[in-house]
Amino acid sequence: MHTAQLIFQQAGLRSTTSRLEVVSILAQNNFPLTHQDLLKQLPENFDRVTLYRVLDWLLQHNIIHRIAGEDRAWRFQLNAGNANRIQYSEKKPLSATQKVTHQHSHAHFQCSECGKIFCLESYPADVHPQFSSSIPAHFTVDSIELNIKGKCSDCQI
Repeated sequence: MHTAQLIFQQAGLRSTTSRLEVVSILAQNNFPLTHQDLLKQLPENFDRVTLYRVLDWLLQHNIIHRIAGEDRAWRFQLNAGNANRIQYSEKKPLSATQKVTHQHSHAHFQCSECGKIFCLESYPADVHPQFSSSIPAHFTVDSIELNIKGKCSDCQI
């Protein structure tokens, strides 16, 4: 079974052709993609509005997360990491507590040279931002964003 189909099956969510196409592209990439990046890789007849709706639905169901780039364009990536890290198995479905969910609280690195953004949770650096315990009692934290800027390994050459 295809990785995208397994993600939906094991998350207990309904897949559609559009959702499968978008998740398949995200699973094949090692870094977050913008709307434009996705549109370039989708079939020509894929509607731009449909892409916005699919991305919103995937965000609501914690299949993907979005990262704000320096250019103010959202970039999207699978929560489970890239296709090389997804460890789904048809023989061993995930339990309800292991389904694809994600609390977006990891750091991102944006290359100032090429503009690519990398989720640092998938690298050995394992940088995770922490918030102060001085958050007021009546506040709840849903996510934390930490964006680190510099040059990626490819651009340092």
